[in-house]
Amino acid sequence: MKLAPAFPFLFLPRLDRLTTAFCLLVVLLAVSGRAEVVPLLEPGFFFDYNIPGQSPPVPITEQCETIHIKWGRQGAIGPNPVAPYSMVVYTSTFTTPFTINAGNGLEFDWQVPFAPGTQYQICMWDKNGVPGGCQAMYTMVKNSTVAQPICKNVTLPVQLQVAATDHTGPLSQFGFTDQCTDIKLTPKSGRPPYTLTVAPPLHPPFNITSNSMKTIDWTLSLPWSYPFFLSLQSGDGQLWHFGPLHAGGFGPTDCLAPGTISKSKAATIALGAGLGSAFGAGVFAALTIFLYRRFRPEPHPPIDAFNSNWEAGSRPTSESAFRSRLDSQSAASWATTGDSGPSRVSRGRTYVLHHDAGQAPITVITDAEEVVELPPRYRMDSPAGPNDPSGGYQTRLPMREKAQPPLPPVDEQPVAGPSRLS
Repeated sequence: MKLAPAFPFLFLPRLDRLTTAFCLLVVLLAVSGRAEVVPLLEPGFFFDYNIPGQSPPVPITEQCETIHIKWGRQGAIGPNPVAPYSMVVYTSTFTTPFTINAGNGLEFDWQVPFAPGTQYQICMWDKNGVPGGCQAMYTMVKNSTVAQPICKNVTLPVQLQVAATDHTGPLSQFGFTDQCTDIKLTPKSGRPPYTLTVAPPLHPPFNITSNSMKTIDWTLSLPWSYPFFLSLQSGDGQLWHFGPLHAGGFGPTDCLAPGTISKSKAATIALGAGLGSAFGAGVFAALTIFLYRRFRPEPHPPIDAFNSNWEAGSRPTSESAFRSRLDSQSAASWATTGDSGPSRVSRGRTYVLHHDAGQAPITVITDAEEVVELPPRYRMDSPAGPNDPSGGYQTRLPMREKAQPPLPPVDEQPVAGPSRLS
């Protein structure tokens, strides 16, 4: 049966198949090791504080107005949220965000204390850091009913010292940074880990976490004119933020897929991951091939062409001993198949087989260093015995290919006896 050419891999030698499989494994691991741009955080719940009956919502809040915040799963596909919940409030007035405990329920009332003209934006999180997204950016206006409203103040957190730059130099608190260019933040105080949060309005946030005080590099992967707040929090609770910032329109556009790390850093991570995967795959494949070749069964076990007690210079003492030895091992040591010559002898010796009765003078079978001469074989005209399968004639040694057949003995002339080795 002829196999379809769709399976050429099956016809490769065994070692070639192993090599090909190893190469494919390295390629697959190297491809899988390429770093993807870190995606936005998938929300586990959603919230809002829209005024009932107001459609569309007007993004303004009166000074000291109490907003009613409510939240729930609402079709979110992120991890299930776990109470308690908290709100992070970014403002245009301060350079530290405010964290408000929202309790264990699914709604919360909060009095907004900021002065008129302040822009603010609320994002929510659960106990495990699952986001609830960020609401639209609201603007504070004067209270329409009370001339001098009094509201509860909020406590400012400890300010984290940060050196922030972009491609033009020091980062402005309300500046425009071109899309697909890098913003670099270097913490100057606090203790790691540091968490960078990018919070666009009406959009899920995304985070970058660093376990050292090295510079955190983020590519601004938001489209032209899109606003966002940028914040950094240390492991000991110090906070910093800038915003609202905006994406400028004079940068490239190749980064406008969801992500949080720079293209250069992604390429570095991809190269390291690919090389590490390839090295690990190489070590594993080399060990596998070594163990396979070490413990695999021999497909053709070595055949002892002659008795292991045969030594150079020894010879049989009688024709019967010689015949017994050769008859028992001739099939293994002198077998031929089809047109192929005699199989190679596995011992490291050279055998010189003498012929008589008109055959070729000698047959030389060589494979190594020692030389062993064997006496010729002769026809025996004795009648067949019960244990003689040759029917009265001694079994001939197989002749080499193209050897001449023996000549019949001359009548009334004795058959020559075996030659003697000197």
